[in-house]
Amino acid sequence: MMIKEIITYPKTPSLEFGANVRLFDDALFQLIDDIKDTMKANNLNALAAFQIGSPYNVIVLQDGDDFIELINARIIKQEGTIESVETTAYFPNLSAKVERYETIKVMYEDREGNQKFLDATGEKAIIIQRKLDYSFGSNFRIRLDDAERKIFDEKLEFGTDAIIENGCPTVFKRDKILHTFKYTFIAALVGVGFSFFLSDANRAILKVAENYTMLFMLVLLVTYFFYAQYEGRQYKNCSSCQIGNIIGVSAISAVKLLALFALNYFLIW
Repeated sequence: MMIKEIITYPKTPSLEFGANVRLFDDALFQLIDDIKDTMKANNLNALAAFQIGSPYNVIVLQDGDDFIELINARIIKQEGTIESVETTAYFPNLSAKVERYETIKVMYEDREGNQKFLDATGEKAIIIQRKLDYSFGSNFRIRLDDAERKIFDEKLEFGTDAIIENGCPTVFKRDKILHTFKYTFIAALVGVGFSFFLSDANRAILKVAENYTMLFMLVLLVTYFFYAQYEGRQYKNCSSCQIGNIIGVSAISAVKLLALFALNYFLIW
């Protein structure tokens, strides 16, 4: 078994791609086996050789309990179009709306070099088209229209799939700062509660720990305030509402920090 690393954005496997297989030998069979092992390990229904760093036009599809091996595949006929919401291992946890052919006929070779044909429709047709994009050194981004590409590029920039059509995400990276602030605040409150059960020596240690905790929370709050404004300005369609929300959240967090300071002042210091 040989499980290969799947290439993910922003890495590119090679400048060479789409190379036809000329030798149907043990090296090819090993490549196909590596693709299958990698698919099984990552629970994937399809994988192109290009995605594990090979320039050859080899695609493997899951077909029930078996596999379909497509070597030197080409689409020779297509009918209709369909819009699909696609994900791919190259862009982990991101999706995009892609227009694809609804029905395709593929010409390919099997591992013995025999010419074969495959008719595919629906999901299978979509998967084959997506893997063929990789086999020729591309990915589904080139298939997006201008509006969808703009949204997808914002998803890439901010590392989240929670981008809506007006370009305003529903989840921000700054939320992670707030979560850290929240859990630190809870931990500090627990420390204040324990102060009633500690000796004077341990209370002195707790006092130092609480002081550093409050300083850390202050740094988090300042970082959140400025970073959140930067992040909000990336989305022109929702910047005004975001700025108002940032100020409100910062004010509430500041009140929590002041309350914690007061508790420490009267109960521990």
